[in-house]
Amino acid sequence: MLHPPTFKSSIRLYGLVKDGVGGQPSQVSVAYNANGSQAICAFVSRLDAEIAIRACGLEDYQVRPLSQFFDPNPYLSDQGWLAMHICCGFAANHEQLLETGEGLIPMGWLTHAHIVEWTAEHYLNWGEQLSHQLQTLYDRAGLRNYNALLNEFDGACAAEMRWHTDEALHVMPPRFPSSESPSQFALFDAIECRWCFGNSNKDVPEPHTKIPSQGALS
Repeated sequence: MLHPPTFKSSIRLYGLVKDGVGGQPSQVSVAYNANGSQAICAFVSRLDAEIAIRACGLEDYQVRPLSQFFDPNPYLSDQGWLAMHICCGFAANHEQLLETGEGLIPMGWLTHAHIVEWTAEHYLNWGEQLSHQLQTLYDRAGLRNYNALLNEFDGACAAEMRWHTDEALHVMPPRFPSSESPSQFALFDAIECRWCFGNSNKDVPEPHTKIPSQGALS
């Protein structure tokens, strides 16, 4: 039996997945930015992805590593481009989380890779730039060793992730409707059980304002 080619990347990324018939993953969430562009929602943090499900009312979705199920081919544009929104943290202003009618607003970088057709040999190497951007984020929020915590979450059991997600929601700051561009991003520190904020500028993510949508990229 032939298996579809699955996504491989130099950084582990998580998607929000709705299962299809027979328990097979069939739909992965996509996000839209203010210009209407859409991209695969790919979370660097497994915890961010779990928070997004709970805070956006997406209980029929599950968090899974993209490498375990994701076949990019149905999501390629007509020109063979794969658009991804690499998500890390959530939009905020004045240490208050922002939201739309769909819930919290993931922050991230919009990336495009010219794939044409994804095969088993394909591999996206993000190089040092993405790692540097992520570390800049963590440093700016006062979480210098945050990447080590995210690595621990990669191997955590489902019960442990539910516990951390419950804690994040329990201490979540007030949420307000998004009426202006975010000036901050927010990350949850599971060690100290607190939300941390960093100032946004050209080195940190931009928001995608709607999550999720079903179907392939157009």
